[in-house]
Amino acid sequence: MAQFAPSEQFERIIRTYIQACNNADPAAIAACFCPDAVHYFPHWPKWSGSAMIGQNFVDSVRKLGHRWTVDQLIVDADRRAAVLEWTLFDGMGRTLRGVDLFVFEPTTVQIQEVRPYYAVAPRWDDFACQELRDFDYTGRGYPEATKKA
Repeated sequence: MAQFAPSEQFERIIRTYIQACNNADPAAIAACFCPDAVHYFPHWPKWSGSAMIGQNFVDSVRKLGHRWTVDQLIVDADRRAAVLEWTLFDGMGRTLRGVDLFVFEPTTVQIQEVRPYYAVAPRWDDFACQELRDFDYTGRGYPEATKKA
């Protein structure tokens, strides 16, 4: 088996993951993730576990006709992180653009966490904080959220 630099490994796993999503292959998607991986979302509860992540993406492809592209990919091997700029096409002729922040597990080089951010995110007035749901911002050292008056 050929040895790759960490940045090449991270890029290869992301490209494999996107292709597996487009192929609606739950096992191939899950293989890109650590068993206890987490995929956060701005407006849905997080998906926990590689099997759930794989199956939920397959469901979105089959039910909604989702397809993704890899538009730009930036890797920071020292931080075990990468940013993917993507385009999503759905089965109803709509396009959504966004970015995903990937964090990799250092030993297995599998995806440990994904944090997506969409190009056009509506503001939800019933949420005091416009942020990823279920993500521990405070525990990770981010500034404390503004409290609703």
